[in-house]
Amino acid sequence: MLRQILALTIFAFLFFGCTQKQVVELKLPSKDKVEKKVVQEKKVEEDGVTIIEELVPIDIQESDNIIEEVIPVSENELNQMDSSDLISQEENLQIDGTRAKMQVAFIYPSSLVSKYARSSLNTISGYLSYQKADYNLFVVDSENESEFNINDAFSKVKEKGITKVIALFTPNALNSINKVVTSDMKVYLPLIEKKDFLEDNDSLIFGSISYDEQLKKLSYYSIGNNAMFYQDSYLGLKLRRTYDSLIPDTSVRKEIKKSETNFKNIVNDYRLRNASLYLNTDIVKTSLILSQLRAYDVFPKIIFSTQVAYDPMLMVLTQDKDRERLVIANSIDDVNSKLKDEITTLGGNITFEWVDYSTLVGINYLFYDNNSPLIPTQVVNNEVIYTPRLFKSTEIGFLEIK
Repeated sequence: MLRQILALTIFAFLFFGCTQKQVVELKLPSKDKVEKKVVQEKKVEEDGVTIIEELVPIDIQESDNIIEEVIPVSENELNQMDSSDLISQEENLQIDGTRAKMQVAFIYPSSLVSKYARSSLNTISGYLSYQKADYNLFVVDSENESEFNINDAFSKVKEKGITKVIALFTPNALNSINKVVTSDMKVYLPLIEKKDFLEDNDSLIFGSISYDEQLKKLSYYSIGNNAMFYQDSYLGLKLRRTYDSLIPDTSVRKEIKKSETNFKNIVNDYRLRNASLYLNTDIVKTSLILSQLRAYDVFPKIIFSTQVAYDPMLMVLTQDKDRERLVIANSIDDVNSKLKDEITTLGGNITFEWVDYSTLVGINYLFYDNNSPLIPTQVVNNEVIYTPRLFKSTEIGFLEIK
């Protein structure tokens, strides 16, 4: 009996020991009951070279009167920039070291040209700022155009050792300027035409626009039956003389007094109908004439005006229909948009103020000691050569007539 029990025990042990193990799936508690164990991340040391952008060092160039700062650019930004952009920027930023340090004087008689002086100065500053030039701008107010004061102003310039000058004088000062200017100087005259000077002086450069050329270009579009209104002012009389030399055959010629505001008796003239009417008047008088011509149903075939009317105030003072027949001559050319923005920011207006544009032509010529592609208007034989273009006015501005 004992032997049978022992044999049964051995058999049971062998049976269960050789049977395959079963896998039992355990039911886990819900996730909100599971305690989450936070694993502490290993701290990684920062790599100063790859995490922090290395900047190109700031380069400050000091001079007697200005500090020029080169804005830092990161290496990452440099790598992302298109190569053509870099070339373009380098071309704009390159400065000729031989011309970087520039000394220029600005002389003006405040009693006569204060209206233009500040804007001309802003134009000079804007141009030199665009060029990133290191410069000294020496300003002298001669107060008037007397020979004594002009001589005194130029003496102060010579004491400073300055040989490049922009002088905002009228033709009345030419003889006095001619006496005091030395052969080592270059004096640019924005308000004077070369034809106003009967002598030879290679030190003088004449920069005024040519109203003769503007009237000549306008006359090409005349249909005959010419009429002309002019104002009793310096410019009005000058334009009348130029007009008379170009267009002797005139059916109507009328003078507009400075105090004139009612133009009924002037515009209500049957001879003006289908005429080629030239308005040699200022912007206010021109605007009043245009509006009253339409008010009295007097319609010239075409109306001409010079640089004087190339002014955005024309759109403010008149209605669109008043200007339908108006053609305007303008001698201001287009320039680099970045240069224009720089000058505008500093208070110059080379888009509509021809004196500012003439000043720009002058400072560019003095800066390079010659013409440059930056300014399309060129100096030839000590005289600025302007090319008049014709414009009509629209609701939003002036449109060139091609």
